[in-house]
Amino acid sequence: MIIDVALQLFEEKGFEAVSVDEIAAAAEVSPRTFYRYFPAKEDVLVVDPDVEAAMRAALAERHPNETDVDLVARAMITGLTARHPDRARCGYHLLKTTPALQARIHQLVWRDQEHVVDALLTGMPRTPEAELRARVITHAVTDTIRVGVAAWIQSGLRGSVVPHCEQALTFLREAFTY
Repeated sequence: MIIDVALQLFEEKGFEAVSVDEIAAAAEVSPRTFYRYFPAKEDVLVVDPDVEAAMRAALAERHPNETDVDLVARAMITGLTARHPDRARCGYHLLKTTPALQARIHQLVWRDQEHVVDALLTGMPRTPEAELRARVITHAVTDTIRVGVAAWIQSGLRGSVVPHCEQALTFLREAFTY
């Protein structure tokens, strides 16, 4: 409910013009309750426990003959599509125009990349070479997905984000084969 109320207020007034107190009042919760779920106002749009859970579950389930690139890509797309589509569209629209949200999403991406690196290293020795490989793959796929999302945003958020991400991933896979 807090997320839905916040999104409505952000759409009506703009992200910067809405305070946490205003969100809490409209959601009929205290500011303290708001902060129990969201450490900062930006997190209403960029932190989603369902997305994180979906992504972690996908990372934990390795498919036969799946490459590390494909595992990371599948996990990230699973996370992207775990959000309610209307919330995702609103969030991406606000993200496109709000520097504070852009900064926060980059912080969270860096945090989440560490989980992906750990997943790639599961069951293997953590040598410097293995860690470097896992980081290169993680960052390459993360940035590729980000470019796919940006293409989706530029298209006017029409349809699903997945085809844009898949197209970007095709280019990445082609680059790895050169």
